[in-house]
Amino acid sequence: MKVRILDVNYIIDGKLSVTSTKMFYEQRNKDEMRSIHYEVQLNNQRFRSKASDVTEFAIKNLQKELPTNISIACCQSCRHGNFCPYGDDDDEVYCLKDKKPNSKGDVVELFSTQDKSMKSRSRKLLDFCNDYKIMAHTEYYTYNDWGL
Repeated sequence: MKVRILDVNYIIDGKLSVTSTKMFYEQRNKDEMRSIHYEVQLNNQRFRSKASDVTEFAIKNLQKELPTNISIACCQSCRHGNFCPYGDDDDEVYCLKDKKPNSKGDVVELFSTQDKSMKSRSRKLLDFCNDYKIMAHTEYYTYNDWGL
């Protein structure tokens, strides 16, 4: 089992903080991990996610273990973070902060037109920037299943 220490952004009682979080995984080959799970110590309590062979689900599993006053603030949980409708690599999401998709069709069109900016929009799921906005599926369309 390998361990990587990541600085992850959390919103705790409405305040943003960065906390070291351990990512445990087995390396299948150079590009493939399995049995991914996360551990973090917050408010004197240790939280551990259920393992998954997919980074997206391992992160979601960690969020499920956290109390309701703590949420992970990252590209995966951001309203600008959209998945590629044609499939994406593990641990990949695309920032569409300057685009305003209203439907899956809008996202499909962005990816199908071979928009040259798409490569530069690629982010890791736990990345974070100052343009972070909490995902609100009822207010903004995001092609991403966080929180559903």
